[in-house]
Amino acid sequence: MVVGRIDGHEKAVGVATPAEALAQMLDWLRTDANAAFVWYLREDWPEPVTLIGRPASGVVGETRRSAHLFHVRPGVALHGSITARCGTELSLTDIEWLRLGAGMPCECCLVTGARHELGRMGR
Repeated sequence: MVVGRIDGHEKAVGVATPAEALAQMLDWLRTDANAAFVWYLREDWPEPVTLIGRPASGVVGETRRSAHLFHVRPGVALHGSITARCGTELSLTDIEWLRLGAGMPCECCLVTGARHELGRMGR
């Protein structure tokens, strides 16, 4: 979901991917330079979702374009950046979103994600 205040009006739009959320927010900014908005996984979503993304081409050198894991919890609003499991923070405009299995994985994200999953299984 992307929700915001554009031209003095409240708006909400359902989107399927982070890339679609960004495109919607940028479109709103073209309409109203003072627009304010957030995006989030709907609060009625049954469980957190892990997204995969890496710095877009040109943001960092090619050897640093690791695929990071981003844990998104239902109902938690996201603003201009998102933090990966390893602690790397990226601006939404600087992320290339990937499908499962694409890109060279960030080893720290993998280890942190595995620990999190093992902890969940032990409940």
